[in-house]
Amino acid sequence: MKKYIVLSLALIMMVSLLIVPGSQFTAEASDSNNWFSVEGTNIVDKYGNKVWLTGANWFGFNCRERMLLDSYHSDIIAVMEMVADKGINVVRLPVSTELLYSWSKGEYPPSVDTSYNNASLAGLNSFELFNYMLENFKRLGIKVILNVHSAESDNMGHVYPLWFKGKITEEVFKAAWVWTANEYKNNDTIIGFDIKNEPHTNAGNLKKISESAIWDDSDRPTNWKRVAQETALEILAVHPNALIFVEGVEMYPKNDIWDEEEVNTCPWTGNNNYYFNWWGGNLRGVRKYPIDLGKFQNKLVYSPHDYGPIVYEQPWFRDEFVTADDARAKQIVYEECWRDNWAFIMEEGISPLLLGEWGGMTEGDHVLLDLNLKYLRGIREYIIENKYSLHHTLWCINIDSADTGGLLTRDEGTVFPGGRDLKWNDNKYDNYLLPTLWKNDEGKFIGLDKDVPLGRNGVSLGQHYGYSSTTPPPTQTPDSPPPTTEPEILYGDINGDGRVDSTDYILLRRIILEIPVSNANLKAADVNLDGAVNTTDCILLRRYLLEIIDSLPFTG
Repeated sequence: MKKYIVLSLALIMMVSLLIVPGSQFTAEASDSNNWFSVEGTNIVDKYGNKVWLTGANWFGFNCRERMLLDSYHSDIIAVMEMVADKGINVVRLPVSTELLYSWSKGEYPPSVDTSYNNASLAGLNSFELFNYMLENFKRLGIKVILNVHSAESDNMGHVYPLWFKGKITEEVFKAAWVWTANEYKNNDTIIGFDIKNEPHTNAGNLKKISESAIWDDSDRPTNWKRVAQETALEILAVHPNALIFVEGVEMYPKNDIWDEEEVNTCPWTGNNNYYFNWWGGNLRGVRKYPIDLGKFQNKLVYSPHDYGPIVYEQPWFRDEFVTADDARAKQIVYEECWRDNWAFIMEEGISPLLLGEWGGMTEGDHVLLDLNLKYLRGIREYIIENKYSLHHTLWCINIDSADTGGLLTRDEGTVFPGGRDLKWNDNKYDNYLLPTLWKNDEGKFIGLDKDVPLGRNGVSLGQHYGYSSTTPPPTQTPDSPPPTTEPEILYGDINGDGRVDSTDYILLRRIILEIPVSNANLKAADVNLDGAVNTTDCILLRRYLLEIIDSLPFTG
């Protein structure tokens, strides 16, 4: 059909700056309360039913490219659909403080253009793209944990130990989080916030407290416990439904006192007064200095990270571990690492845990591969043994992680539609992730959305617990009158004038901004047929007017 463009495309682009991608208008009212809270060492839904967060990490919005990096190599929506079909019910999604803060000021940095693989993404800035990803996660029944991975948008930004750097001050860090919480407080696709990825120490043997994350009750600028607690309370003041995930640090004093400005940790000339663990994996300080969220304590989940010897050959992977069988190897890592660094938190009823990162190489010729696989078998079994108390997100879906590999690969694996040159890593998935995913007695994957089933191989949370709001329509009896034939819908013609043009686009923006309008056809506004009128419809209508797509409705 011919496109009638009454206003200039320049005006369309100007109006598009009004986009509020987190907003959504649904024609049919429904109970959208899909938030979670903590009871003892469990995470529960609003009815007190236990849930199990079992998922994976998917990075890219923390990087310079500001998009899921696998968009370079694949149809990213097809990958998302496969991720849902594989039973991943939550994605931990890294982002940078710099990007969140830019969005909060109405500045939308561009994302790298991957339209050669993803036509539907052409022309989207980082803010639009992020929200388009969220809307697809929602469509597929996948929940999201948003994680500030680095201060700056930098592919190696996670190496920097602290949450503040240069122009990204502590105040900016907190302000970015508060804006984000407020922006998404009505979007239960994002169920919680992992406030900062892997706080740790400065590089080298000489550790400087002024450059390293610590954990105590002081007012030091580098006291991660203080900043995490204060930031969490500011977030919860505007978004009291969100879960808060707090990671640990790297080193912790054996006497609980940070009384040295500089610490020499050299194995030969230094002292042995500190416990060390993975970046973000040391939560020993919780015993003496627990996070106190007051009335919001039931929103707190501690979140360590843990890896195998290929990432770094920690002391517990040497000596007896090398020759031990799987059972003994797991016991060694538990006794020398997991128990005192973080497992005590769930064992003593303090909080549930989210193992925010775990995983590693499962193929190749690395000299430590066999030990790495032994570790992976151990952590897999430990996760299963602690179902409902130990939640997890595997690192990672991406193909781009050099020291762990991903669920996507170019080596041996299964080809999938839209994968282009990517394959699904069956070995890593089948042997290590799949056994740890949440499934019912019939083997169907259990999602975390109360209404939306998880992909094509899963059920919704409501279906699993028997409170789904979806019921079959009543059967029509022979005496019932024939159904009324509804008039044909011209999708995109929101004002009903028989044309699809920029006037409809402006009207759609007003609907999403919740500006009162009259005589709007909401069915015509749902141009992707997902049952809701939201920013995805705006993006598609704009692309139709710009002749990037040829027809509406568009469900590709």
